[in-house]
Amino acid sequence: MTPKLKDKFNKQGFLIVRNVLDFNFDLKPVLNDIEFIMNRLVYKFVSKNKRESVFKYDFWNKYTFLSKLNISDFDQYFNIRLPKEKLNKDSDFFAPQSIWNLIRHKKILDIIEKLIGSEINSNPVQNSRIKQPEKFLKKKTLYNGLSGRTPWHQDAGVLSVKGQKQTDLITCWVPFTKTTKKNGCMITVPGLQKKGLFNHDADSTGQAYIRKSELLNKFKTVALEANLGDIVLLSKHTVHCSLPNISNNFRISMDLRYHKSGQPSGRDLLPNFCVRSKNKNKIKINNFKQWLAVWEKAKQKCIPKKYTFKYQTPTFKGNKRDLSNLI
Repeated sequence: MTPKLKDKFNKQGFLIVRNVLDFNFDLKPVLNDIEFIMNRLVYKFVSKNKRESVFKYDFWNKYTFLSKLNISDFDQYFNIRLPKEKLNKDSDFFAPQSIWNLIRHKKILDIIEKLIGSEINSNPVQNSRIKQPEKFLKKKTLYNGLSGRTPWHQDAGVLSVKGQKQTDLITCWVPFTKTTKKNGCMITVPGLQKKGLFNHDADSTGQAYIRKSELLNKFKTVALEANLGDIVLLSKHTVHCSLPNISNNFRISMDLRYHKSGQPSGRDLLPNFCVRSKNKNKIKINNFKQWLAVWEKAKQKCIPKKYTFKYQTPTFKGNKRDLSNLI
C-alpha cells in the first residue's frame, strides 16, 4: 500500500484493495469448512430416509434446504463469534483452521500495518454473513444483519464505551462471492466518517443503527462492489450499510477486525491477541490449537456471567451527536 492509498483511506473512510487473496488457497478452504458444517447439520436434523439425497445437493441448495428447517439460531453455526446471548457449554461458533489462516494472513496484516502501525491485535468483533436472496427470507429476518440487510451504522457503534473512545479499529471485509449492487454489497457515504461517532439506537435483537439514518438518503453513496480476492477496509467511523440481495444467488462475506495493541478491544471478555509485533515475545497465540483453546476458555468464562452481545449503543447528552445536528 502506497502513502497515496493511505491518504485515500483517511479521506474517504474506506479502501478496496484488489487481488489480495487467492480463491483456491485462501477462500475455498473456508467454503469447504462451511459445507462440512452443513453436512453435520444434515446428519443431525434431517430424517434418515431423506438424508442421502440432501447430502448430494450442491452447496447453495443444501444451505437453502437447511435454512427452511427452523433450526434454532441457524446462522450461529456458521458465525465466527460466540452467540449474542443464551451462551452455554454446547454453544456453537465457526472456528476452523481456515479462519485462523485468514486472521494471520501475511498480505492482510501487511496492509493493516500501513494503516495502524506494526503492533496489531486481532479484534473479537467479527462476523460471518451468508446473505440469501431476499425472496427466500421471512419478513422477520429481512433485517437480520447476518442473513439479510444490515442497517446504516458505524462499527464503533458496536464497541464498549472504552472501545468507542480509545480503539483504532479497522474492519477487513472479505468477500467469498463476487459482490455487486444486485446481490447486496455494502454502500457508504465517503468522508462522513470525519464527523466522528453518531448516536445509535438498537432494535429488539440488539442490531445497532444510526439514529435518524433516513437522513442519509439525501447523500450520494458509493457501492463497495468487490471481486473474489479483494478486501474492503473500513474505519471505525465509516458510515455504511448493505443493500438487499435481489439476485438469485447467495452473497457470503466475513468481517475480520484489527486494532492497535494495547488498546481496549471493545469486548472485554472475548479474546483479543497480538498477531504482529516487532517484539516477537508479544505474540502468544502461534497456532490454530492455541487460538481455538483461547476462545473455548473465553466461552467458559462468559457462561456464568450470562454474557450478552447487547452492547451499550453510543448515546451522547443533548442529542449533540444526532445525525441531524452534524450534517
